[in-house]
Amino acid sequence: PFSDLPTEIILTICKDAAQPTFSQREKYDMKNPYSTALSLCLVSRLVRRIILPDFLHTILLRRHHSLKKFANALFIQKAYAEKESDLFFDYTSAIQRMWISNSFDYFVYAEARPPNNSSFLFSLAKYFCSKTDELRRNISVLLPVILAVPELAVDRDHLGYIMKSVQDAWSSRTDLNVGGHSSFPGKTKNLTIIRQGDYLDTWTGWNPELFSDRVKESVFLASIPHLTHLI
Repeated sequence: PFSDLPTEIILTICKDAAQPTFSQREKYDMKNPYSTALSLCLVSRLVRRIILPDFLHTILLRRHHSLKKFANALFIQKAYAEKESDLFFDYTSAIQRMWISNSFDYFVYAEARPPNNSSFLFSLAKYFCSKTDELRRNISVLLPVILAVPELAVDRDHLGYIMKSVQDAWSSRTDLNVGGHSSFPGKTKNLTIIRQGDYLDTWTGWNPELFSDRVKESVFLASIPHLTHLI
C-alpha cells in the first residue's frame, strides 16, 4: 500500500507529480498546468513545504491582475508570519525567475482594434494610466521579492516603477532590511528589458540616450552585471 512506503519516497513521488509537463498536447487554456501541484499542497503541511519551492521557481505575471494577485499573496504570507502560522512560506527563498509585463493585455487590446486607430490609442492610454497608483503600491509590495530574484524579465513601464521604488527605499535604508549595510542588497544577476511596441513608446517615455543616463544613476541597474534589451 502507498501508506507503507517510507516518507522520503512518498515526498519524492508527490514532488515529481507536481511538476508540469508543458507538453504541446495539453490544452493549458483549459487547464492550469500547476493544478496538480495546487491540489497536492492541500494534502499536508509537509507536502506543501516540499512542493512550494518548485511551484514558485518561476513566476510569470503577464497581466495587470496577475501582479495584483501576487501582491495579495504576499500580504497573506505576511499575515501568516505575524501569526507564526505553519502556513507561512518565504517566497524570496524559492523564486529564481520572474517575468513582469502587461504584454498580454496589450496584445488583447491590439487584436481588438488596429494600433493606428486614434480612439484605440486613447482608450488604451486611459486604461493603463488609471492603474498607476495601484501599480505603484503593488510594486512596492513585491520589491523584496524582486530584489531577491536572480533572473528578472520586466517591460520598460514596470521597470520605471521598480527603479523609483528601489531608489526611494535605498535612500531611506529602511524598507530593504539592509540593517545599516552600505552595500546594495539586490541579488539580480540578469535583467531582461522587454520592449512593448513602437506605438507605446510615447507613453512609456522610452528614450535610449536618457535610459543610458538612468543606468548610471540607478542603484538598482548599476548592481546588475548583465542587461539585455529584448525587442
